[in-house]
Amino acid sequence: MERDKKKVSVLVVDDEDGIRDMVRFLLEPMGYAVSSAVDGADAVQKVEKEKFDIILLDVHMPRMRGPETLEKIREIYPSQIVIIFSSSSDPYYVFEAGAKQKGAFDCIYKPFELHDLLSVINSAQKNLEQAT
Repeated sequence: MERDKKKVSVLVVDDEDGIRDMVRFLLEPMGYAVSSAVDGADAVQKVEKEKFDIILLDVHMPRMRGPETLEKIREIYPSQIVIIFSSSSDPYYVFEAGAKQKGAFDCIYKPFELHDLLSVINSAQKNLEQAT
């Protein structure tokens, strides 16, 4: 009998309902356990209560933006895998360009292709598996 693998838990942090719903629609049928947060403050509250394998984090949100959220998540779980996604209004992508140095696993840009999102998640998952 094949042993059940633990579902990889993903927290999607975005103030856009459509992005949260699309990621859930894409990942849940693939066996991921998907939770969502509407902004950075909501995400930090959830991370304080539960450990997620992968966090998908938008940059531009109300209440607490992505950079501040990433910093808070790093304080709680220093090795947390966080993938940044952004439709930056900053033409120079200052935060996004330095996101890896600030502790993000990777950064992808909206509008993103679903295969690009899956590719980054698969890389993050391989990284997660190697760490355990």
